[in-house]
Amino acid sequence: MAPSKNNLILSSNDTSFNNTTTISLDEESMCYDNKITNTTKGEDNLLPKHIDGPINKSNVNTLNIIAENESCLGNSTKNMTEYSMTNHYPNNFIHDNSNEKEIIKNKDFNNILKLDSSINTYGWIAKGSKKPIDHRLPFQRPPLIHCVKQLPFALRYLGYWLKNYKNRENLFINGFEPYFHHPYYGVPLGGIGTGSIGRDFRGGFCKFSLRPGIVEQQVKFIKANQFILSIKKDGTTIYQKVLSAVFTMDKKNKKLNNILKKKKKDTLSAWEFNFPEDDLEYRGLYPRSWTKYHIKECNVIVVCKQMSPVIPHDYKNSSLPTSIFEFEVENNSDDDLDISILFTWRNGTGNVKWNKEGNCETETFNFNENNNIIKGVTLKNTIFGMNCIYGLSGIEKKNQNISICEKFNPSGNGYNIWNELKSNGKVEKIADNSFDNKEIGVGVCISQNIKAHEKDSYTFNLVWHMPLIYFGKKNRLMKRRYTRYFGCDDKAIDNLIKYSFLNYSNWSKAIEEWQDPILKNNDYPDWFKSALINELYYLTDGGSIWIEYDDEWEKSEPSISEYTKNVFKEYGRFGYMESWDYRMINTYDVHFYASFALATHFPKIEHSIVSDFTDQVDRSESKLTKYYMENVKAPVKTPQRLPHDLGNPAMEPYINSNCYVMHDTAHWKDLNLKFILTAYRNYFTLRNSDIEFLKFVYPKVKSLIEVGITEWDTNNDGMIENFGVADQTYDAWKMVGCSSYCGSLWLSALRVSIEMARDIGDVEGEQKYSSILEKAKNVFNTKLWNGKYYNFDESRLSSTTIMADQLAGYWFLHSISKDLAQTILPFDRVYSSLITVYEYNCKKFNNGNMGVVNGMKPNGKVDTDHIQADEMWTGITYAVASSLIQIGEVDKSFEIAYGCYNTCYNNAGLQYQTPEALYSKNFYRAIGYMRPLSIWAMNWEMTKKEKVN
Repeated sequence: MAPSKNNLILSSNDTSFNNTTTISLDEESMCYDNKITNTTKGEDNLLPKHIDGPINKSNVNTLNIIAENESCLGNSTKNMTEYSMTNHYPNNFIHDNSNEKEIIKNKDFNNILKLDSSINTYGWIAKGSKKPIDHRLPFQRPPLIHCVKQLPFALRYLGYWLKNYKNRENLFINGFEPYFHHPYYGVPLGGIGTGSIGRDFRGGFCKFSLRPGIVEQQVKFIKANQFILSIKKDGTTIYQKVLSAVFTMDKKNKKLNNILKKKKKDTLSAWEFNFPEDDLEYRGLYPRSWTKYHIKECNVIVVCKQMSPVIPHDYKNSSLPTSIFEFEVENNSDDDLDISILFTWRNGTGNVKWNKEGNCETETFNFNENNNIIKGVTLKNTIFGMNCIYGLSGIEKKNQNISICEKFNPSGNGYNIWNELKSNGKVEKIADNSFDNKEIGVGVCISQNIKAHEKDSYTFNLVWHMPLIYFGKKNRLMKRRYTRYFGCDDKAIDNLIKYSFLNYSNWSKAIEEWQDPILKNNDYPDWFKSALINELYYLTDGGSIWIEYDDEWEKSEPSISEYTKNVFKEYGRFGYMESWDYRMINTYDVHFYASFALATHFPKIEHSIVSDFTDQVDRSESKLTKYYMENVKAPVKTPQRLPHDLGNPAMEPYINSNCYVMHDTAHWKDLNLKFILTAYRNYFTLRNSDIEFLKFVYPKVKSLIEVGITEWDTNNDGMIENFGVADQTYDAWKMVGCSSYCGSLWLSALRVSIEMARDIGDVEGEQKYSSILEKAKNVFNTKLWNGKYYNFDESRLSSTTIMADQLAGYWFLHSISKDLAQTILPFDRVYSSLITVYEYNCKKFNNGNMGVVNGMKPNGKVDTDHIQADEMWTGITYAVASSLIQIGEVDKSFEIAYGCYNTCYNNAGLQYQTPEALYSKNFYRAIGYMRPLSIWAMNWEMTKKEKVN
């Protein structure tokens, strides 16, 4: 019987909202679906005030309090003041003092964090009671003028949506049901491309993406997946609770409170889900996190260190579906205590579709590996028809005992396993046969006696072995990357578990070695260290897919070249989603920005992606499809064009690319040019002028440049033109004629094409592109330079708009070679343009507190003539910030980047789900987005700057 659902109406008391949120909650996993309903405002507030706030430099007392907050995390007031005075923070932040006393209490936060001394100052910090102060919802309410303009498109899209209503998951974008953010996300579990499992910073497990490319974001938490702490003194249990504050009642949310009370009669009602949220503290520093629990009743402190093996340039360990949980338990009491920690898990992903999909099987194991005693249990189940085996285990150290629960009912009241733990401090004898094998929970318990004023550690491991996967249409079975090392049979999970325990110490050291140069870099403010490292969460949690090459692909994808086949065989095929909301693999106009993260940490994966797209250039698919924005039918894939994406994971990607049907992207001006630039970086920087790759890619580069010359330069002046539609990554922002955005990309693409032509010996191409470049430079400067910045385009409506991203091509080219960049545009004009962007798009937008808005009028008003012009794009903010580093304005760079990070991570509850766009207030768009990985372009530039110095 499927869990029942209840509807909960919650509304904001903020007068700026005219909406309520309807939440459907299911009983066991608390999945919910959100809808915006127009109604009057109510009394209940889903999003109470946040405890934490930014700095007001004009108020010395506030500064000292915030410094004390940082001090409790290992920083000093002196350092904090230095950062403020060097403009690493804006001047006019607003501070919420509502939780100063609670903040000051936490000065001992690092005293127990002895596992990794290098992280004592750094990461994203939250108390269990942390709530947003910047209340936002998904954007669904464009101004009336835009509604009128977009009405024909909206009606066409509605028809498309209704046609797919029963299979809405198949939509590449579900525009009428966007994801709502959950303000409690923490660092996710797992390597990259192996399927991830989400964590709530309050202790819960949530948001699985074990199905390739599909993030089940509606799963808020799973009641059966928990850590439970039990403490005995002199044989009597004095404490037993679930180590999670997810279920703590919020007195302000009365309706939610009442629903949870009703639930208490049903699923796992015997378990104590009332851990005080104020007694929990969290630090996230991907791929690690630390959760500290204060057990005040017993004078015990418990710290859980979570770690997944994401290690730059380590293509084996980073592919593994495993996470380690290392608990350090400190007994500060005067009594010896028997302390047990129980780790429980159930089948499925929390999605009710898979809770009873097939029969489950469990099996216990006991390994002695290099004198390490490893005990645990495996749970075999199916998810969307794919076999998945969960493995729970622990290391049994001297003076410890591990007991195993092979089976309990995860949808029952949980009494048997709870009472066994409470009575005996272990879970060996569970008499629970009141259910079938459709739903099974398992558990691993580590117990030991800890003497008064001593401490010890307990180590658990979670593995999910899902070696063979398929996409939504189930046409091709594929092997995950890690199977290269461990195989696909069921017994592979035994080796994964052993390998995890034998290597986790080495993983920890390798992660420290990777992150230490960043964390100890005195040129980086502490918040930036958190932003930089934590934004990498998307490599794990962006629906990423990493699969092994299969010779069978030649039949369904004849366009795969011998070169790319060899790359796939060595490094695999990698994909990640544009967004949790926008399910398209490797959306290239966005990957252009995000690619700095892969180029920095996994350049072989970046090479695989570039090689994959190189084969796509000549590929064609003449089948006609409807493009809803322009209401035209055109081929799915036009030759001599880069595809927008490699397909929808809910369908059959790779075989079917270009699932984006808003526009016919064959007419987009940026895709081809962005590919040329990334291909040159791949050749020149990542592969050290690899001539074999150049021979492979140059013919495609040449054909793409020729398209620009023959089809996009309509007046033969050397400069391409935009055609009065949204024909680039700003897909709701029209450009006319010569535009600064596409024009700068064209100049840069020509420049690197000259270099590639010269290196490969194409004298004719070199001369031709050099001649066109000189003409194009003259046109760009003559038509767009206004003495202060480059105009947006040649249209009457928006020509003088100050576009934040106006020099995207120059920025990317400069990241490859400063010398090449300075040959296409005068430095003084580049400098003036970027300072203008800083002064207008940053300082005149939300008082400089929220990054850079895309479009600003020269009168200091946000450009509202087009949708997207009035948005702040997080990834563009970080890209512009790196541009400012290129021109020597490091302080201004950190200032605009901080506004973006502070809004997302500290104020709006958007941490570990950074959206594509934020509006000045109330709204965001497309959470869990790829483009913010562009923050690594800032590190790219800072690293080059350090080498020069």
